[in-house]
Amino acid sequence: MQEKWGKLSDIGFPRLLHNIFAARDTASALDMEDRNIKKRFFFKTGVPVYGISNALNEVLGRLVVRKGIITQDIYEKSLEIMLNGKKKQGEVLLSNGHITPHQLNDALNIQTKERLFSAFNWVNGTYHYWTIEKLPKDMFLYPIHPAYAILHALKGGYCPADRIKAEIDEKKEQTASFSNKTVYALADFQPTPAERRVLTLIDGKRKLGEILSEIEARLSISKEDIYPFIYALLATDILILKHGEKEKNLEGPSSEDSALIEELTGKYLQMKSLNSFEILGIGQDADNGGIKKAYFKMAKQYHPDRYHNNIQAVLAAASDIFTLINTAYTTLSDENARRTYEESLKSGGKQDIHQDAANIMNAELQFQKGKVALSRKDYKSAREAFEWTVKLNPNEGEYKTYLGWTIFNLSPKDAAEVKKAKELIQDGIASNPKQDRAYYFLGVIHRVDGKLEEAETAFNKAVQKNPNLSEAQSELRLIQTRKQKEGKGFFKKIFE
Repeated sequence: MQEKWGKLSDIGFPRLLHNIFAARDTASALDMEDRNIKKRFFFKTGVPVYGISNALNEVLGRLVVRKGIITQDIYEKSLEIMLNGKKKQGEVLLSNGHITPHQLNDALNIQTKERLFSAFNWVNGTYHYWTIEKLPKDMFLYPIHPAYAILHALKGGYCPADRIKAEIDEKKEQTASFSNKTVYALADFQPTPAERRVLTLIDGKRKLGEILSEIEARLSISKEDIYPFIYALLATDILILKHGEKEKNLEGPSSEDSALIEELTGKYLQMKSLNSFEILGIGQDADNGGIKKAYFKMAKQYHPDRYHNNIQAVLAAASDIFTLINTAYTTLSDENARRTYEESLKSGGKQDIHQDAANIMNAELQFQKGKVALSRKDYKSAREAFEWTVKLNPNEGEYKTYLGWTIFNLSPKDAAEVKKAKELIQDGIASNPKQDRAYYFLGVIHRVDGKLEEAETAFNKAVQKNPNLSEAQSELRLIQTRKQKEGKGFFKKIFE
């Protein structure tokens, strides 16, 4: 398959996975990005074999805690050893006897599978696929057949059931039949006996809705239970749907417009990853004359007026490209704006996902360092460590929470610092609402600030998140005791 950029909303991850398998490129890679989350998958002859992710919950240590293989305490101690010894997490857990080689192998398999399966939930985001000469060395390869991945990720709830149902229900009036060509064997999906029986009802003559009704009547299987299997067959082109002639004429864009939309969208996504010099196709030493010449050349090629006879979707795709070109020209043609932009390029630019993944792990190590310092009440060292965690991984709410809590402990009487601490904890909660300790920390700050009603609300939320959080339970008991002692007054008014 040729190098390709696209939007996941236009194709869907199951179909994209199928297309890569059908191409059977010897070695290839797929980058995916949705807001702040990035993933990279490597493929061997179209089969995904390895995945990288910058999602914190997909870090090996957190995964094995979640699976009950190790405890949270062991995980945190392993991070400290990693920090001091510069070793990989799996190596640390193995050498200290916390997991067996078999458990580590299983955990790495689960990690690859979860990184792949979780991508099925992506509705938006972009992708970039390209072939490579060979797979990188020192990768733990765990092949997952695309047919198996598609069916079992759908059945496992990684793709919302209502989305699957809605897409199939839209196609109920179309005739279902098997494709004459397929790159799969039925065994690749590892279907259940019930799913195999469904195949006997597809004869190429009846509509999909009729087949689904017969599944319920004859096989005693609910339509909802069989939707993932039907969806998987459609995504992999094993099952094809045909329209009546009248319906066919009412279909969307022509093949020419569809191809043009795909071409322009791919070009836009490709250009979006470039800097302003690269967008205009010039070097960083280009003068104003060279910038202007490059701009007019690009504008002539992608100006929306060139596509005025095409449908709106084509115009929109061309407009997206033209906006990038205009922005690049505006930035580079102004002397001050160009100087500022060049400085920003020197200071960083977009990071590769390998660096992102390294930052995630380094942030975890700094987080452990900060928690150790916090336990010793070395707030200055803790703040320094937590500031690093937020810098390395600004999207993780727990890191902001602990930074805010440390800032409060450093300066509990400084109004400006207390305000900053609360804002950080609230930002942390917004990013990760599951944090019980975030609400506990917020409650303590409110209590110290004399806002007992807000404190009680925060402590109650902490206990709701974790009924075993003894610190929050203790704070609530103290507030209840104070209410009983005061009797009338402020607390009485609250309950009137």
